[in-house]
Amino acid sequence: MVIGFSSFSEFENTIETGQLTENDVQFLKENYNWNSEDFLIVNFKQPRSSCQYDNYKNLKKSVKWWSTFYAELKLEHVRTIFIYADHKKAKKVIDSKSHFEDINSFIYTTFFSKDQTCVGIVVVNKKGVFQKHAGEYTQENVAELVKNLK
Repeated sequence: MVIGFSSFSEFENTIETGQLTENDVQFLKENYNWNSEDFLIVNFKQPRSSCQYDNYKNLKKSVKWWSTFYAELKLEHVRTIFIYADHKKAKKVIDSKSHFEDINSFIYTTFFSKDQTCVGIVVVNKKGVFQKHAGEYTQENVAELVKNLK
């Protein structure tokens, strides 16, 4: 399953690596129910103003599609969540279980404020080391980000 058409080498060139503070990791754990899992995968939907199309259209259909996308990956010890910059447009799908608003704009401010993309992904390990990609990604890209942080 692919969300876009970029090649793997293009994806590799757009990965950013960094380190979160202990407070940042604690914020993620407390606000997004990240407990015993080794990794947190954050699928982020940028504000509408950052995207050239309406990235908040058909969210219910999108939720179903993402469920299949991640079920096929069969990742272990991973918590996968979806965070929406515009919680008003996403209120129909926000359940505070796996779909969340961007509390205090933390995800946007910490990772994506300089990016003009529609979506992005961040994978964080328990030590707070993260890899981020702004833009579309494939299942192979997600698996590679998790592997890079082991």
